[in-house]
Amino acid sequence: MLSASRLSLRRAYTTATKNLTIGLIPGDGIGREVIPAGKQVLEALPSDYGLKFNFINLDAGFELFKKTGTALPDATVDALKSSCDGALFGAVSSPSVKVAGYSSPIVALRKKMGLYANVRPVKSVEGTGRPVDMVIVRENTEDLY
Repeated sequence: MLSASRLSLRRAYTTATKNLTIGLIPGDGIGREVIPAGKQVLEALPSDYGLKFNFINLDAGFELFKKTGTALPDATVDALKSSCDGALFGAVSSPSVKVAGYSSPIVALRKKMGLYANVRPVKSVEGTGRPVDMVIVRENTEDLY
């Protein structure tokens, strides 16, 4: 339960709805399950948060590479740069042996977008033990993931 002062503070910051466009990149493998669940979480946020989401489905991954010869299409990068406020990137499988022409789409995306940090918020579900509310930030400047 929010205190009256916290509730009024939240309302002060959320008087207008902010529309955010999120690129959804499920990749392949578990990403096909995780990204729809992440989308559902964003859609389920209470309206008093003042956020509304629009979603754009985008492609990347090893399965895509096998079909098209590219693991990270220019169209995906262009959409992220021009149309998206953020993105949810699922998981991509990797070949077990070196495949000519293939490179990790997440590493390529970080380079093309000038990204250097992996941000992972963690919050416990009420009533499931000790409360947890933190954000893990892992810096990725070493050129490996």
